[in-house]
Amino acid sequence: MRGLTSLITGATDGIGKEAAIELAKKGCNLILIGRSKEKGDKVVEEIRKVADSYVDIDYFTADLMLMKEVSRVADEVSRKYPKIDILLNNVGAYFAFRDVTEEGFERTFALNHLGYFLMTKKLLPLIEKSGYARIVNVSSSAHYGIDFEFDNIHGEKKYKGFDAYKKTKLANVMFTYELAKRIESKGITANCLHPGFVATKFGNNNNLLWRMFIGIAKMMMAISVKDGAKTTVHLACSKDLENTTGRFFANCEAKKGSSKAKNEKHNQKLWGISEKMLAPFL
Repeated sequence: MRGLTSLITGATDGIGKEAAIELAKKGCNLILIGRSKEKGDKVVEEIRKVADSYVDIDYFTADLMLMKEVSRVADEVSRKYPKIDILLNNVGAYFAFRDVTEEGFERTFALNHLGYFLMTKKLLPLIEKSGYARIVNVSSSAHYGIDFEFDNIHGEKKYKGFDAYKKTKLANVMFTYELAKRIESKGITANCLHPGFVATKFGNNNNLLWRMFIGIAKMMMAISVKDGAKTTVHLACSKDLENTTGRFFANCEAKKGSSKAKNEKHNQKLWGISEKMLAPFL
């Protein structure tokens, strides 16, 4: 991994931070993106303590719920770096109550799907210059058992927080499958994963009742952040996956994703809708 460069979103906490630490230990240079400069500076210093001196660590601040911020930070990275070897789309959140961003997108869909799509599209020219070239999208097993509602993308007809989250995780898998087909001829792989139910700050942005509920669930069932990052790091690093693309993983093994994500027409439709929504930012 020495000499490779990995860009990680949502890198100041949880799985993103742990993945950054593990990649740095393997000699990978890091481009980290998070919302808080203060937290980012602390994470960079923390990683420097465990990484070799030759490992370069850079941090960019951006609110990836806003597409103008995704576009801006991707442009800043593109001006500074000649290539990216690993793109790790990791940032995500659950919102119990519906709200839209200043750009008119429902928050869950914006952060969990549109941000992945736009970041990937903007950085593809840099990834194409890599001889390693891997895209890793953090999804969830929550993508099983739900349909993607094309007539209710922004929850304007009905909104349930966990259903909205599940649909964006399905969108992650649909996007990954379609992306893998479109970039395979360029020598780039794209895979997605379920990290497990991990003891992160997931859900802490919601009301007290939800925080109490998710807190108890984490105490009873959640795995450690270190264990939760294992599949992410595996997809980024494993030599055995050099030619593996368009797959869904859990526990470091390829699994059968939801049948809903295998509908090629729906995957292409989601791609087209996403591209149209994001046209002003591309």
